[in-house]
Amino acid sequence: MRSSLRAVLAGAAALTPFAAPALASDVAELRVEDTITVTGTRAERAAERQPLRIDAVSRDQIELENIATLAEALETLPGVAMVQGGPAGSQGSLFSRGTNSQHTLALFDGIRLNDPSAPAGAFDFGQDLLGEVERVEVARGPLSSLYGSDAIGGVVNLIPRLGADKPFSPYTEVSVGEFSTVRGLAGAAGSTERARYNVTVEAMTTDGFDVTPARMSTSTGDRDGAESVSLTALGEYDLDHGITLSGLFRHRSTTAEFDTFSGGPSFSQRADDPDLEIESDYTVWRLGAGWAASDGSFTSTIRGGQVESDRVSRDGAGAFDAYSGERTFAEWLNVWTPAVDGLADPSVSFGAQFERDSLANDPEFSDPLNESEESFGVYALGTAGVIAGLDVTVSGRIDDYDGFGTQGTWNAGAVYAIAETGIQLFASYGTAFKAPTLSERFTASAWVAPNPDLVPEESESWEIGARGAFALMDRPGALRVGASYYETEIENLIESVFDAETFLSQNRNVGRADISGYELYAEADAVEGLTLRVDYAYVDAQNADTGARLQRRPAHSWSAMARWQVIDRASLSARYAHVGSRRDVVYDDDGFFVGSGLPITSYDLVHLAGTFDVNTNVQAFASLKNAFNETYEQPAAFAGAPRAVTVGIRARY
Repeated sequence: MRSSLRAVLAGAAALTPFAAPALASDVAELRVEDTITVTGTRAERAAERQPLRIDAVSRDQIELENIATLAEALETLPGVAMVQGGPAGSQGSLFSRGTNSQHTLALFDGIRLNDPSAPAGAFDFGQDLLGEVERVEVARGPLSSLYGSDAIGGVVNLIPRLGADKPFSPYTEVSVGEFSTVRGLAGAAGSTERARYNVTVEAMTTDGFDVTPARMSTSTGDRDGAESVSLTALGEYDLDHGITLSGLFRHRSTTAEFDTFSGGPSFSQRADDPDLEIESDYTVWRLGAGWAASDGSFTSTIRGGQVESDRVSRDGAGAFDAYSGERTFAEWLNVWTPAVDGLADPSVSFGAQFERDSLANDPEFSDPLNESEESFGVYALGTAGVIAGLDVTVSGRIDDYDGFGTQGTWNAGAVYAIAETGIQLFASYGTAFKAPTLSERFTASAWVAPNPDLVPEESESWEIGARGAFALMDRPGALRVGASYYETEIENLIESVFDAETFLSQNRNVGRADISGYELYAEADAVEGLTLRVDYAYVDAQNADTGARLQRRPAHSWSAMARWQVIDRASLSARYAHVGSRRDVVYDDDGFFVGSGLPITSYDLVHLAGTFDVNTNVQAFASLKNAFNETYEQPAAFAGAPRAVTVGIRARY
């Protein structure tokens, strides 16, 4: 691994000083308003015309704030709790609007990434770098009516770079920082009359920090490092008669060290362990062919591919947990934009998808498991402006699974723009589901009984909100504000239940959750070149049967951000984040288990970053994360990242 990392990093460093176009970031380009997104409708549509909250972390923001990983990008968004047990490369979970970590669907260019071999089918948000990503789209709320299982709390879609304004446009970046961290990427994008492509290779290595908190007597200061390397290649080629061929390949390999929860003489303590690490490989590929009508009113695409995941945990030279999953998929996607009298910009998206999930797991404390399952789904979405200022969106989907039959979901919403006020009102209602995984249904051991009769977790959600853009100091649209309130009810949650008569645990559909919350934001172009933003989110996520708060979801969180184009060649950014107190599994200062569902304290983080155009070709950048060296745990019993300085340089031809 280290030899491949060195090769990538050396290549990036070698390319960096060469010529590139001007790299100065225009702060105004970082706005989310008017962003064209695809996640909410499976077709390109302005975010402001969709009846749900969609945020986008753009390439400009990624570069200005020196955001290296997907976890860091998601941490910038309010209303989603990103929980990571260590440095970049460590396992990361996302809790979107108070739902469980397995209730957020992860996509790469629309390809479902959630791991079929994981016990609950969740995606690990802690391992991905962002060198090949153009933007990260995050849609909040239920979207099973478009994507099927897993999209109860929302969808995270990584949109890759593709094409450029010339046939060959290489780019490169290299940075060094605290904890002996080195990251580099090299790639090239281009466009011709018929073709568009992008190729990126990226690598990172870090010695990390000790993820066993220093407050614990079992902490020795042993650092927990990580290494990651990824390769992404995609392209499109236009044949005659409106036909386009496309292909995508992505491979990511990560190794991350972690510490034990079975240390000490009693084998029951949170403690350092220098020999524990997990190796993870993820491979995605897809081939497709599409057709577009000459007037652009209809497009149809057929494509298919695979997602393969492999994870192995090691203690020194020995492996003790192995998980392997494979998803084979085929899909038919269509977008029709007819001209209909009385309707503004009508659009219809519809299609069908087939998936076959299989796994071959060999956990240390459970029986080996080899299972597979097929599913088939069809969906349709229609959206249009029906009267002046009113956009309506309706969608529905039916999925059929081998294990439990059919599941139907639907969603309806509207956006109303009040004329000449700059104010929009929106509302939506939707249903969603999370299919039981093969692991949840069939895992067995001396302590666990399988339950093949599990049914899907189901949710109902509704949301209302308002947003607006107003003049500020005679500048139209310089002040942007928004607010929304939502409620979600989830039934048939899968929980492990212990049977005192058989002394066996079994997964059963017994849980229920009630979730509500509201989100507020205000953003202003205070003066020329200076943008300020404040976000606040409140989440009340409770066990509907006991009233207890669900763990790892802070009730209160808010952030403040400033981006300043100091001069044409220099930009600065500052971000403050407050993560409120929350419930978690707690361990004492000797590393022993205290209890579950206990409160842990809030914390505050400050991040600073800046860029400077050395010339029209090369840009230098620097960042200071956790500027005041806050000591915190997220999650509990895992030390948060200390203060870290990073400096680097990037260039594009």
